[in-house]
Amino acid sequence: MSGMLLGGMGFFAAIVMIFLEVPVAVALGLVGVLGSAMIIGLPGAMAIGATTTWDSLTNYTLTMLPLFVMMGNLAARSGLSTKLYQSMSVLIGHRRGGLALATIGASAGFGMISGSSLATTATMGRIALPEMKAAGYSRSLSAGSVAAGGTLGILIPPSTVLVIYAFIAEQSIRDLLLATAGPIFLAVLLYCLAIWVPIWMGWSVAPQRVRAEGPERRSAIKELLPPVGIFGLIMGGLYSGVFTANETAAIGAAVVLAYGLLARRLSFEGFMSAIMDTAMTCGALYLVLIGANLFNFFLALSGLPFSLTGLFSGILDQPLLVILLMLAIYLVLGTLMDSLAMLLLTVPLFVPVAQAAGIDLVWFGIFAVMVVEMGLITPPVGMNLFVLKTVAPDVKLTELWKGAAPFVIADFIRVGIIIALPALVIWLPYHAI
Repeated sequence: MSGMLLGGMGFFAAIVMIFLEVPVAVALGLVGVLGSAMIIGLPGAMAIGATTTWDSLTNYTLTMLPLFVMMGNLAARSGLSTKLYQSMSVLIGHRRGGLALATIGASAGFGMISGSSLATTATMGRIALPEMKAAGYSRSLSAGSVAAGGTLGILIPPSTVLVIYAFIAEQSIRDLLLATAGPIFLAVLLYCLAIWVPIWMGWSVAPQRVRAEGPERRSAIKELLPPVGIFGLIMGGLYSGVFTANETAAIGAAVVLAYGLLARRLSFEGFMSAIMDTAMTCGALYLVLIGANLFNFFLALSGLPFSLTGLFSGILDQPLLVILLMLAIYLVLGTLMDSLAMLLLTVPLFVPVAQAAGIDLVWFGIFAVMVVEMGLITPPVGMNLFVLKTVAPDVKLTELWKGAAPFVIADFIRVGIIIALPALVIWLPYHAI
């Protein structure tokens, strides 16, 4: 059996297992070990497995991963994340579409902590949908804002998915985090338009509420200042060059811990719970990375990435066409699996092709994350839409599709802008201090 055929079969087997809800780490690791054993023998595959495990656990780039996860867990236990929606709804909920905007903002904050679009959609669906329903919002607008808001957190630093991409593609995590600034600004602007335009055109209903009084607004601002201040301190230090990426993770965890203790919002039980959740989350992430490395080694042995580059050889001098083909593939995969699984499967195959086409790999990492998330809300079968349907069974699928459509259009515009103006992504990483 040829290596390319074996690699293709292994890739297809991994997709099938993930689709059947086999854990991603198990699916990738099993395919990686068995596929490598078929090529170099079982002893060689086991030796590579041991080396890969050690390299994954001791890689310097990944030392920030537990710290970022701990920062998120400490923030959750200190009440930084739970107050986001309530504070934002008080401050802007009286404006037309204000609750939808608050949902987008709070979903981005929660997604930043959870690292999962699906978990963010499920959680915010339970919190935000009842309040928007009580306020008289269209169900399509409510559902669309929840589903779309869940896709933002994965791009906002600290992004565990970008850390994992940096590890697999051997890119600078600092450059990738810096590269998110432009796309995040575009996302916020375009998502605001995706809310306001349908309201302005009369396609969605978003009644205005009574404006909160001074004391309530001051209390909301007080609750909002700590998360904004902490995020600004951490990211400001990273963007200015004062902190390295690893230092950013350590300082972030320390600052959130200090806030929780000084504000008396973090109990000893909460601290221990954050430690345990961090250990469990990082254990799962490291297992995924070990499985991904085993899978990557198998693909390299099979020669599939190089064969794929050869298949693309006729269009490698047209990077735009290469990018559009990858965009189509990601949109299809978005109907089948979560964002992390998609990236772990495709990055080993697409990075060599992107390199051969002359595509900057920092830019490609941001593009891949954005497109992967877009696939999760693209009708008719985006995964976020099905999660939301499970959380809110009374919302019809047609309402979900209608609600998601403006945000999908906004995402397509955002992707089109970064393709046309790649400097929006790569200027800051290559010009920062």
